[in-house]
Parts: sequence; structure tokens; C-alpha cells
Amino acid sequence: MAEFPQFTQDEEEYWRTSKEFVRVLIAELNRSLKESGVWKAKRKQICTTFAFRFAYYLDQQWMKVDGKTQYPFLCFTKSFLDVDVSLAEVSPINCPHKSVELHAMVSDEVDWFFNEMKERENAVVVGSVGDETEDSDVIKQNFVVPVATCPTCQGTGKCYCIRKGSGVPSECPRCQGTGQCKHCKGTGKWIHA
Repeated sequence: MAEFPQFTQDEEEYWRTSKEFVRVLIAELNRSLKESGVWKAKRKQICTTFAFRFAYYLDQQWMKVDGKTQYPFLCFTKSFLDVDVSLAEVSPINCPHKSVELHAMVSDEVDWFFNEMKERENAVVVGSVGDETEDSDVIKQNFVVPVATCPTCQGTGKCYCIRKGSGVPSECPRCQGTGQCKHCKGTGKWIHA
């Protein structure tokens, strides 16, 4: 009997993991540009433009492969999918949650990397398969987080279905019929954590 993979859509975990994915994308691109002698202001501009376009591609675009439309589908799992491992063995697989838009977080994450982290090598932690370090629980400390305009709804507080979609929230998987932005809960304010 074949085992079937388990798929989840944990919005909070997918948002945190996607945010780190965007940070890794920015850090790795910046490293390549730095090694090629590109100066900081230009690196920041290139990282912003590329990361936004790539994230937008993952969020909203498609491609043609052998004449057939294909859509990117970015998932995360806590185990490595090796050549001799089944999808069931790496389950649960956290699939994209419709309320998480990678392109909307790019600007904040570029600012975080260049301004807050000052391009530090240890700003993101990545490694090769087989060289994993032991997982640990991160203790969240109480600290004041800046409040800004929500990057997803641009401060409107409205869901994508209202801003750019059908205008009818009743069947929207993002807001589940409320018409409110899922990220800021309709406030238009963004707490960057």
C-alpha cells in the first residue's frame, strides 16, 4: 500500500518561512554582486528589483513548458527530499497559503538586510544538505516593533479580491469573505517583526 504525502497550509508558518526564503534570496544575490565588485547602492537596487520580480513570478505568474502552461508552487518541508525518499517521508509539506504574497514583503526585507543587518554574513543561516546544525527553539523577546503601512494592501486595509480581483469577497480564499487584508486584519498598518 502506497503512503500518501500530507499537505498543509499553515498560514503563519508559511509566512515566516517565506519571509526567510526572501531574505536568503536577497543575501545570496547580494553576495554574488559584492564578489563581482558591484557597489552597495547598486547592489541594493538590483536586489530589490530582482527579488520583487522573482517573488511576483512565484506569486502571480506562469510559464510555458513544451507549449503547456505551468505554475510555480513553492512548498517547504522540514526534511530533505532526496532521490530515494518519497513525498510521504518528508511530510507534512507546507504549501502556499493564498494570503501570503512574497512580492509584498520584498521591500521590507531588503531594508532589513541592508539597513538593520548591515549586510552581515550571518543575517541568514543556510547550509548544505548533510551539514545541518541542530534545530533549536527561538525565544521571542518582547521588543517594540515598528508600525508602518501594510505592504500587501498599501494601507487600504482591503483584501486583494477588492483591490485587484473580482471586487466580490464572498468566495475569496484570502479573506474568506471579509474583504479585509489578511496581513493587517483590515487596519492598513504593518507590524514588522
